[in-house]
Amino acid sequence: MLELRLRCGQVVSFDGRVVEVFAAQGPSSRFHIAQIDGAEPVETPDGGLTLALEDGAVTLFFVREEAPTCARLVAALADARAALERSAIP
Repeated sequence: MLELRLRCGQVVSFDGRVVEVFAAQGPSSRFHIAQIDGAEPVETPDGGLTLALEDGAVTLFFVREEAPTCARLVAALADARAALERSAIP
């Protein structure tokens, strides 16, 4: 279980299959790992990172100091996606 509390106010929870994003304001979002294709962080001008999930339906905002946190989440998503692909029935 991975739970991230980002400085922007977002809370991200990932249990290995489902990503939940709780926004500081507004509704929360929930995605199964099968819905997330190759999420790659994009660097912002101030050195932070953004990570778009589900074709930009939700964007996570990481300040520069949270780069290791972003990397941890991206790695966990990639590992879960690979495990899902290995377990798929041909």
